[in-house]
Amino acid sequence: MSSVDRIAKRKAIAVFLPVLALIVILLAASVAIGGGYDSYAGRFTLEEIAEYYALPQYQESPDLAALVGEGKLPPLEERLPDNPRVVKTNTMHDGMGEYGGVWRDTFAVPIESWNWGAGFTQGWFGINEIVQETLIEIGPMWLMTEPDPVPNLATDWEWSEDGKVLTMNLIRGAKWSDGHPFTADDVIFTYEHYILDPNIPSWAPASAWEYDGQLTRLEKVDDYTIRWHFPVSFPVSAFYSMDYLDFSVVPKHVYSNFHPAFNPEMTYDDLLASTPPHDLPPVTMGPWVPVRYEPGQLLIMVRNPYYWQVDEAGNQLPYIDEVWFTEAQSGEARTMNLIAGTGDRDHIENPQVFGVIRQASLEPDAHFTIQFGSYGIGYHLMINLSLNLGVDGDERELELRELFRDLRFRQAVAHALDRDAIADLAFPGPLTRAWEGGYPTGSSYYDEKVVKKHEYNPTLAKEVLAELGFKDTDGNGILNWPQESAHGGADLIVELIVGEDQAASVEAAEFIQPMLRSAGIDVRVRVMAGPVVTNRVDSGKFHFNIARLDSTTPFVHMGSFGPIDTGSPSWHRAGPGGERFLMPFEEEIRKLMIESRTEADAAQRQEIYVEILRLYTENLYSVGLYESQRGLGIAKRFRNVQPDVPAYLYDWLDKNIPLQIVWVPKELQNKPLFKEHIPTAESYQNRSWQ
Repeated sequence: MSSVDRIAKRKAIAVFLPVLALIVILLAASVAIGGGYDSYAGRFTLEEIAEYYALPQYQESPDLAALVGEGKLPPLEERLPDNPRVVKTNTMHDGMGEYGGVWRDTFAVPIESWNWGAGFTQGWFGINEIVQETLIEIGPMWLMTEPDPVPNLATDWEWSEDGKVLTMNLIRGAKWSDGHPFTADDVIFTYEHYILDPNIPSWAPASAWEYDGQLTRLEKVDDYTIRWHFPVSFPVSAFYSMDYLDFSVVPKHVYSNFHPAFNPEMTYDDLLASTPPHDLPPVTMGPWVPVRYEPGQLLIMVRNPYYWQVDEAGNQLPYIDEVWFTEAQSGEARTMNLIAGTGDRDHIENPQVFGVIRQASLEPDAHFTIQFGSYGIGYHLMINLSLNLGVDGDERELELRELFRDLRFRQAVAHALDRDAIADLAFPGPLTRAWEGGYPTGSSYYDEKVVKKHEYNPTLAKEVLAELGFKDTDGNGILNWPQESAHGGADLIVELIVGEDQAASVEAAEFIQPMLRSAGIDVRVRVMAGPVVTNRVDSGKFHFNIARLDSTTPFVHMGSFGPIDTGSPSWHRAGPGGERFLMPFEEEIRKLMIESRTEADAAQRQEIYVEILRLYTENLYSVGLYESQRGLGIAKRFRNVQPDVPAYLYDWLDKNIPLQIVWVPKELQNKPLFKEHIPTAESYQNRSWQ
């Protein structure tokens, strides 16, 4: 019986590091400070989060008012939209704030470009979230009694009676940070000339907008109205393709100058090379604008004079003057900076530092608080399943990929791994534990009953590899390929790549290397810079990769769990021309995900994703290693950081609060140092794209 039939039928039936013992005891006694977010309850309706309307009067920060007085900026009323986004006081834990102060942070991935629509990172760790704005937001859904996408640049929308047309209204009169109007042209340009253009490696492939083999069409009705034309009725999942990264709107007036469709003197290489890291300030709709970048050292952001959100009293957001990012080589540095008092936030997601930050938070004079939520992080081993991406005609590489696609090989790998040991080596205690893969157990879609377990059994692992024809013919402890294979009796060697910015992934690689070697697989670990790993994975030029899985919401983040589009999952992307050879269980997962895209009933979607979990773990789509609870550390001086805010749920912290409503009392503010860099018209003169 197929998975789809099975669901239809159900519908019809209606201790490795003893030196850390003290830390373990402390953690077991009390995991959270100031409450946890594993049992948060949504408490607001959509209207109680934000609305769009004009206010009788507006106020701005003293620094912007001074620039207006000097004639360097237009008056505030001319910079704000006709209907600014009004963030409701309901969502402000400590109420409306006061201007001033600095948010200090850390990032560990070099900035590639400000051309985010072309798949480049601005450094992660919150930088991307600050400079990119989207049609809708999913981050605030954790606050809602009935979680639904939250309006952002799109203010509201309405379905046609047949559910095939979605009309969206856009915020009216908003401006980019250089003062250029934001209109429907920017949205159309992003969709048609970035997402749908096969020559641009956008974060979301065009296939994400395909239904029944047909592309969704986007129409401009007027400057502030767009209309989606879908091939199917009520594709509710489409909203989750309009959010961060998937549909971060790019400024047409900047990038059309480099796009070959608009400028025949340009090539796609010119477009991809435009707006490099040093090209500051970039044009953004975000609350702060990057104005200074010293690679390997720091990134400075100052307030955006044209930011289009206000509080209920008419105060233009953000409250905080500046954001400073210190560049480091590893995410662990963010933890150490928070402890040292040189940083203000930490996503506590590297188990190796759990004990250190926990102990520091218990000090009487600790300047920060921490909290841990449910199990929401999973570290998993991704095995490249593609037959045509990154193979490049290499017969031996193709033979390796065919081996990886054999379930017996993946079973042998799973049986060779002692997950309990890996979890304890990562960090002994209640914050980490063995994990089979699929969804982290903190997911509301997780169902223990359907999860296929693969117990640690190195003897069985060796037996399975022997069934596949592998023997140690030269006595060096490593299995050899059959003599008649393309490898001609050579050792069974695989390369495992891992990003240096994810310390936990690096350690996991070091843990599993000897385990797999004991089964006869020679794993060569390569630690690389984050962007290099991303490029290798995107191009299919890898064997194994260990990465952190952050999502617990597979309906929202389908691409993290199955082949819903040509770019997902990352370990089985489509090859040239979009061709891909899905295995039968992958076809089942894809069918179920497609069904879920138009399933409005949450209970029915739950059934679908439980079945996907069964297929995922039964077939070892990726090999789970261990999972951990995610924590959040925040400097005590900050206000409007809800005590139960998740570091990540539907989206990251920077979209969950959001940062523009965070403020610091005057007596606790750090002094801003870069007010003279607030961008004005002069800042954008003589730019390469003008």
